[in-house]
Amino acid sequence: MGLPSALPPGTTVGGHYTIGNLMNNGGFGAVYRGIDLSEGQRPCAIKETYDVTPAARRRALLEASVLFTVRSKQLPEVYDAFESNGRFYLVMQLIEGQDLLQVLRARVGNVPLGEQAPFQLSQGPCSEQEVLTWLLPIMEVLQELHSRNPPIMHRDIKPANIILTPDQRTVLVDFGLTRLYDPNVSTQTLGRAVTPGFSPLEQYVGGTNPQSDLYSLAATMYLLLTNRLPPAATSRTPQDGLLPPRQLNPALSPRMEQALLKALSLHADQRFQSMREFAQAVREPTFTAFADRTVPLVLPGVPDMPSPSPLPPTTPVQAQKPSSAGTVAATQAVSPDSRTYQAAQPPVRPGQKNPAQDSRTYQAVQPPVTTARSGQTNTAQMSVPYAASARPLPGSFGQGCLWGLMQGVLGAVLVLAMRQEWSFYLATVMGGGFYVLAGFLTAHRGGSPWRGVWAGYWSGISSTVMFWIVLWIGLLFRAAQYLQEMHTGNRNPLASGDFRRALDAVSPQYPPVYTFLPHQPDWINFLVLLGGGLLIAMILGGYGGSLGRRRFKAKLGHKQNVKA
Repeated sequence: MGLPSALPPGTTVGGHYTIGNLMNNGGFGAVYRGIDLSEGQRPCAIKETYDVTPAARRRALLEASVLFTVRSKQLPEVYDAFESNGRFYLVMQLIEGQDLLQVLRARVGNVPLGEQAPFQLSQGPCSEQEVLTWLLPIMEVLQELHSRNPPIMHRDIKPANIILTPDQRTVLVDFGLTRLYDPNVSTQTLGRAVTPGFSPLEQYVGGTNPQSDLYSLAATMYLLLTNRLPPAATSRTPQDGLLPPRQLNPALSPRMEQALLKALSLHADQRFQSMREFAQAVREPTFTAFADRTVPLVLPGVPDMPSPSPLPPTTPVQAQKPSSAGTVAATQAVSPDSRTYQAAQPPVRPGQKNPAQDSRTYQAVQPPVTTARSGQTNTAQMSVPYAASARPLPGSFGQGCLWGLMQGVLGAVLVLAMRQEWSFYLATVMGGGFYVLAGFLTAHRGGSPWRGVWAGYWSGISSTVMFWIVLWIGLLFRAAQYLQEMHTGNRNPLASGDFRRALDAVSPQYPPVYTFLPHQPDWINFLVLLGGGLLIAMILGGYGGSLGRRRFKAKLGHKQNVKA
């Protein structure tokens, strides 16, 4: 059975609303452009609901109540709600503009909508900044709805339900599937009203919650940024490997990719806990380290010093030091004149002990003091403990591959230049040094010596591969030069054997082939040789890691001794 026929333009409903052109229709109703004759022919949108059962009437009234009570630029205003001719009508503000699905369709051109293949684009159809500008206000109004008691969910967020006005303002429309969230009730009403790709798994069984809107909004962002529709939730598994959005849009930031993948988790408890948390994850981080107010600090037992002449504005720096009675935050204003350190005692309430008289409770962080006689800094008064570098530790894979590749190139160049048997042994010894260096650099700022073992492993593999690649490229190049010098004319060097003779002429003197297993084929002996070399590389990398760890501990002990 088809949909009910649309009302013809010019039809009057509710006594003073004139129906205009059909804007949209679906299985639940239609939306018309209309005119409110009672308000000076004010343009409006008239939403018609076909179903007038008590459940449908409650849903329509709920939509009207939501839009009545939450006033926002991101929501359409409701003017009226009534029943007429066996149907229910909502009269709302007419929002001019394009929905985001139309915007996306105009951006992608001839590319199929929602089917972008990975590794084909340098940037997405919509930029990250555009999408944030459009959808962050939507997140704010959804957070307001979810914060109600009980929470209100939209349940049908998708690009087609977000209108972009000519002044670049986004408006969330179509609250027809709205319902109040009760965590103790699992209703099947409208459980099948889903949009594949945008509806989370729980919506297929009627168990929606505020995280369901979060999933739908994340799917909307995913499509706008990549022109690829996420797979339907019913076809996904917890390990389905949802295609990372940066494979479709390399211009995306890692922050945005991680936030989208978390928000699109199959299970609601693995997503963000609120729309506000999601918004904070995708929003550009701001620098707030100097936002706190500067409080002057007076050290207990130290008389106040006369204030010097006014200085330029200072930069406040916060420092904290734990004491035996707790942790007390002390905020210092460090001026360009390092001689001036002023402080103020915390206020003393009636009946409270003066903190200036109890140095065990209030301890201040003192700056290093420079004596006038010696000009040396008295480090015994410094209260800031030594801490390891905040930078991430060097990775075993990165360091191993870096130094392995370097060793492979240098070793091959050495063999090509010397062309003697001993050059292979020298390249091998040089490789051992690089394995130790790779292990050392992975552990010299902290970490287990095992990091050096893995660095040696990756260094051994990368150096071996790179050595033979560079060696054979060099031999082929030199053989070609040798053939050119031979003036072979029109003869085919491959057929005449000249190329083979040229290759033999430029090849270095290889070491003898060692047979570890006499009764086994040569390839097995070759694998044994490679395995033994890789084991030696791991041992040398572990040795380098232990040296790096030892140096780190020595440096740490030296810093602590200086502080003491």
